[in-house]
Amino acid sequence: MKESNRNNSFTKVSSATNMASVYSYDRVSDWFDADSYKVFMRTVRSGDILEVRNNRSSHWGIAVRLKQPPSPPKGNGSPKPVPDEVMVYHLIHSSQNRGQVGQFTLEEFWQPDCKIRINNTTNGSCIFGNSPTIPKSDVLNNAFTAHLSTSMKWQTCTDFIRWSSIHHTANC
Repeated sequence: MKESNRNNSFTKVSSATNMASVYSYDRVSDWFDADSYKVFMRTVRSGDILEVRNNRSSHWGIAVRLKQPPSPPKGNGSPKPVPDEVMVYHLIHSSQNRGQVGQFTLEEFWQPDCKIRINNTTNGSCIFGNSPTIPKSDVLNNAFTAHLSTSMKWQTCTDFIRWSSIHHTANC
């Protein structure tokens, strides 16, 4: 998986999204394949935890929906709406930045031979027992902080998901 070249154009998540709702911890979708891409795009929300799986392994990431401006009108017509773009925070697997968090397009994260689902059950509350639920905006800000950091590294993408899903102190 190659990190998207657009990582420098990404704005801070809290201003790019207006998602302050708390996770629906029991929200686990059905599996989607490439044929159900449009249905998946209507279903996924910013802050959702995504799980992709093929025959060999599974990977995890955090979705961010980015509103796209309408396309310019042609002639006397009105602007056409453009679908949201979905980006995913996920671990980089290349040797140079291995273990750091990268920003990937949905197409880079969800390969054609994989299935994908929304799996919000792997949150800090379930994994760490007494951890309080946190708003999606905090999960997104944690993921954004990890993406900007060159010193934070994780062994697995599930470790990154756990870290992003719990409350952190200011000097973390």
